[in-house]
Amino acid sequence: MNLRTKVSVVILVTTTAVAGLAPALSGASPVDDKRRQAAEIQRQIDANDHQIVTLSEQLNGATYRINQAQAGIDEAKRRTDIAEAERRRIRNILSRRAAQMYRGAGSASPLEQMDVKNVGELASRSKYAAAAADRDDILISKLQQAKEDLAARKADLERQQAAAQAEAAAATASKARLDGANRQQQALKAQVNGEIAAILEREARARDAAQQAAAAQRATTQRSSGSSGSSGSSGSSGSSGSRASIPVNVPNVPAPNARAATAVAFAKAQIGKGYVYATSGPNTYDCSGLTARAWQEAGVSLAHYSGAQYQQTMRIGSGDLQPGDLIFYGPGGSNHVEIYIGGGMVVSASNPSSGVKLSGVRYGTASGYGRVR
Repeated sequence: MNLRTKVSVVILVTTTAVAGLAPALSGASPVDDKRRQAAEIQRQIDANDHQIVTLSEQLNGATYRINQAQAGIDEAKRRTDIAEAERRRIRNILSRRAAQMYRGAGSASPLEQMDVKNVGELASRSKYAAAAADRDDILISKLQQAKEDLAARKADLERQQAAAQAEAAAATASKARLDGANRQQQALKAQVNGEIAAILEREARARDAAQQAAAAQRATTQRSSGSSGSSGSSGSSGSSGSRASIPVNVPNVPAPNARAATAVAFAKAQIGKGYVYATSGPNTYDCSGLTARAWQEAGVSLAHYSGAQYQQTMRIGSGDLQPGDLIFYGPGGSNHVEIYIGGGMVVSASNPSSGVKLSGVRYGTASGYGRVR
C-alpha cells in the first residue's frame, strides 16, 4: 500500500467514524452524547496530526535528497567541463604537432625546417614525438572514459532527484488531504462544542428559573404563615468558567556544556509557539526545524530533516540522556525529533494542534537517542 492509499484510507475511516458516531451514542443524555462525540472527533484530529508530522518529515527528507542530488549533478557537470577542456587542449597540441610534421615533410630540407644538426638528433626527436603522441592518445582516452563515467553518474543522480521529487509531490498531496480533513473535523468539533454550550445554557436557565420559582414559593408561604425569617440565598451558579491555566513547570537541569545549555535555553523559550511544516522560526517551527534552530543558536549546523540529524549525531542509550541530546522516532529517525531538556522532559514541535510544547520522553516508542558532536 503506497503513501497516497494509506492516507486515503485514514481519511475515509475518519470520515465514516464521524458520520456514524451520533446514532451509536443515542442512548446517552444529550450533553454526554455531545461530549463523547467531541472527544471522538479530537481523537481523530490527533491521529491526523500524527500523520501530518510524519508526512512533514518525509517532505523534509525528500527536499534534503533533492538538494543533495542537485549538488552532485552540479559537481559532475563541473568535472565534465574540466575533462572536456583538457581533451580539447590536448587535441589542439596534437593538431599543431601534426601540422608541424606536415610542413616539415613538404619542405626542401626537413633538417633545416626542424633545425636538426644531425641525423641522430632527428631520430631522437622522432621517437620523442611518437612517445608523446602515444601518451597524449592514452590521456585523451582516459579523459573520454572519465566523461562517460561522469555522464552515467549525472544520469543516476537525475533519476534519484526525480524519484525524490515524486516522493515530495505524493507526500504534499497526502498532507493536503489530511489538512483538509482536519479542517472539516475542527469545524465539526466547533459545531459540537457550540451545541454542548447551548445545552448547558438551556439547563442553566432552567435551573435558574426553578430556583427563582422555588424562592418565590417560599416567600409566598412565609408571608401566608406570618413568619418574618429571612431566607438565605444560594451561592451556587449554573455556569462554569474556564479554569486558569497552570504554569508550565519547566525542568532546570544543568547542561553538560555551554553549547548544550544554549540550545536547551533556546528550545525552552519557544514553548507555546505554533507548528508549521518546513519552518524553523522565529514564530513557528516543525520538529526538525526547532532542533536545528536550537543548535544553530549554539553554533552547530544540523540539517532541517530528522533523518539527517539522526546521521549527524552520535548514538547513545536512553540512560545516558543529557540536556541538549536529541530523541528520534521512526526508522532511522525519519518521522520525528525532540530535544531533551532534563528531568525526563523534552521540548517538541509536536503537531499543528499542539504546537511547541513541553512533554515527557516516550521511551517505549523512541527509535534512537543522539548526542550532537
